[in-house]
Amino acid sequence: MTPNLTVGDRVRHPTKTEWGIGQILSIQGSTAGVFFVETGTKKMSLSHVTLTNLDPPPSHPLLDRIDPKAAAGAGYQSLSQSIDDFRDRYPGGFHGERYLHEEREYKVEAHELAKTILSREELERLLESRAYPDVCRSALQAVNKTNLIFPNEKMALRKGLKPAARKKTFAVALHALLHGENAFRSRFQRFASVLDEVGAAKWTVATYFPFLLYPDRHQFIKPKNSQNAARICAFDIKYSPKLSWLTYEQMLRFSDYLKSELAVLEPRDNIDIQSFMWAIAQR
Repeated sequence: MTPNLTVGDRVRHPTKTEWGIGQILSIQGSTAGVFFVETGTKKMSLSHVTLTNLDPPPSHPLLDRIDPKAAAGAGYQSLSQSIDDFRDRYPGGFHGERYLHEEREYKVEAHELAKTILSREELERLLESRAYPDVCRSALQAVNKTNLIFPNEKMALRKGLKPAARKKTFAVALHALLHGENAFRSRFQRFASVLDEVGAAKWTVATYFPFLLYPDRHQFIKPKNSQNAARICAFDIKYSPKLSWLTYEQMLRFSDYLKSELAVLEPRDNIDIQSFMWAIAQR
């Protein structure tokens, strides 16, 4: 029996090396629930299996932010299996014709549009001339370029931007979000506050613009899909339906984890990562 094991310890199975690194989720008597990265949670008798206790515990991008409830459930799927499923759905992966046509090309078109109509130079020109309605029109044009934001959420944003005072507030906050010099956290929080004022405080709206303009470093959150993808991967994104920096920061970490682990598929940016999340969340 492995001595002195406690919940949270990181271990390896003595013979099942293909299961990868594990973490103790629970111990009841001599029975332990152990989550292994490559196979999920296994119940095992510590009287019959001598686990290798990794001390000091090595850092791991998933185990460092694991969702214990998701890890202990039946829905977990290893990334190697998710990659296989993704390739079945999209032969050629991120570089295959079907994927490009169905998932990437229209998002890249929207990205190219955003680089023009929401660029620093264009927004500063419009703000300098106090053309706040034009900034709002450009934002709505970018929103309508894809189907990423739900129709009812597009409508709520459009309706919320009708009052002149809100147009100015939104235009200034959008410019700050995309091109401000302060820490992104404070810019995000300010934009979230403005969205609350206009009645459009939704994750899709809050994350769409930075994702569209900077897909190399920002991510899009579609609540149900994002939560499902994170649950399948047992990654805790600290989801809250209310816009919060903690959830967005965790989502960026989840994206970075996937980008690193999906190197075999050669992802270009978070457009590919968002598409992967969407695909695995559909199973």
